[in-house]
Amino acid sequence: MKVGGLEVGISGLRDIVDKGLEHIDSSDDEQKRVLLSELKARNYVPGSVENEYIASLWAEYKKARVLRREQLESSFKGIPREEIQWFPKVDQAKCSGCSSCVEFCVHGVFHFDGKSHVVRPHNCVVGNTSCRSFCPEKAISFPTHSQLKETLKNLRERYGVRD
Repeated sequence: MKVGGLEVGISGLRDIVDKGLEHIDSSDDEQKRVLLSELKARNYVPGSVENEYIASLWAEYKKARVLRREQLESSFKGIPREEIQWFPKVDQAKCSGCSSCVEFCVHGVFHFDGKSHVVRPHNCVVGNTSCRSFCPEKAISFPTHSQLKETLKNLRERYGVRD
């Protein structure tokens, strides 16, 4: 972050932002108050530059807030994304630990700790199986497209969404 034109390090920045996100439905003023309180609890903030710190922190926080709201409001064609059981599964017996899927996926679906694991399944793009083709061991599987089609049909009916 920049404060007074200088790059400054903020101890516990991720924790500060996360604490602010706990108040995402509060007013901007309340969110700023929480951020400043958390910032001061973890860092020395000279009074003469407090406003610059909060302005810089607020800019960082707003980026995280947009991402969180997108996650909360995530849907696919009007259907809540968490209702759609479309995501990869990794057969741990077949996974060689090459991490190709982790490197390929820009949506953060996978985590690697010597082997690949699905940690954010609902970040997966509905209908996309591209990561599967990058797995040399064929350890990644998905539901069939006919299963997806049937699931979406049922969910559209349930949520009153037109095709």
